[in-house]
Amino acid sequence: MSQENVDVARAFYETWARDAFPGPPELLGSEIEYVNPAGAIEPGVRKGLPAFTAAVEKLFEGWATWEMEPEQFRAVGNQVAVVIRYTARARQSGIEVEGRESALLTVSGGKIVRYEWFHGPEEALRAVGLEE
Repeated sequence: MSQENVDVARAFYETWARDAFPGPPELLGSEIEYVNPAGAIEPGVRKGLPAFTAAVEKLFEGWATWEMEPEQFRAVGNQVAVVIRYTARARQSGIEVEGRESALLTVSGGKIVRYEWFHGPEEALRAVGLEE
């Protein structure tokens, strides 16, 4: 099951690489939870596909581009920790930023039912008991 969950996570990020947001409906649970960490502009949990879609769309209000390149996928049970390198360009100022972050995807029945992201690249790995 772990490899199947990694395949779901890979397919999800591949669609984002093609600017297909919020992602393929066949991979997203209708009650998906989107979790912003403490310290995010809008921290907290949003529940349901419409809320997930709104959160992803809100990202582009301030950013003209936001590209994510997964560097690592590590599965533990029904969760997949993903280490991501990102580059982005601000919509108004044109300032470009780059960095690394991580996400923890929970998969059930071949669908992502929880998407939680973290500021640091190692945080998702730690959340499932792994180290980078």
